[in-house]
Amino acid sequence: MANIKENAKPYFFDNGSKTLALLVHGFTGSPHDLLELAQFLAGKGITVKAPLLAGHGSAWQDLENCTAYDWWKVVDEEVKWAQGKFDKIFLVGYSFGANLSFDMAVRYPNQINGIVALGISIFLHKNFIIKKIGLPLVHFFSGHYRKDHIKPEHIPEYENNGCYSIVPTAALKEFYRFIEQYTQKELSQVKVPTLFIHSRDDDVTHPLSSQYAYDRLGSHQKELLFLDELNHNPLESKRKNFIFTRIWEFINSLQ
Repeated sequence: MANIKENAKPYFFDNGSKTLALLVHGFTGSPHDLLELAQFLAGKGITVKAPLLAGHGSAWQDLENCTAYDWWKVVDEEVKWAQGKFDKIFLVGYSFGANLSFDMAVRYPNQINGIVALGISIFLHKNFIIKKIGLPLVHFFSGHYRKDHIKPEHIPEYENNGCYSIVPTAALKEFYRFIEQYTQKELSQVKVPTLFIHSRDDDVTHPLSSQYAYDRLGSHQKELLFLDELNHNPLESKRKNFIFTRIWEFINSLQ
């Protein structure tokens, strides 16, 4: 069994509310990425749960043999668990967590009441070079690579929170496969209210990802919010309190 780091463990803030916010972290991330938002929403009277995706929160080698199905299954089981226990179920997906959330909305249209998509993954920066040149070469020669957007001095804290600074290329292939075979094909089938939030200065997933998803989403109740001078995780920005409040207002309007 993988040795899950303390900061990466899943959490459940049960305050008796019949409204659940299910927080889904991203590829190579951990529930810690969404912890402050979870605490904020719990303080507003919402029950919050954040699972840990398969192969995450321990060592990057544990991700090497995981498939997109393994990540999907974790979220699917959480949605199934929540049915019948809560009157309202909202999914808050960060990065690839948003991709998984949209698939849940297609499969459980009568159970999911709304989605918040934070920096959804459709296009990475240098997407063509990564997919067509970099990924095949690195996969052949080493099978993994180190993220270049993380400064070396930030790596210890980053990894202490259960995030990976090294990525297995086999897992990245699964990441792209899910986007191409599910996210891009399913967006028109998503009918639930959705709030997109993306940073214009996102250095990981291109802001065009949210625009692309917004334009193709099948829901008539949707909003796209672009924010300036923020990084990939908008919840870590100086404007996080504004973002927290906006997410709360979105959920509260649908209760």
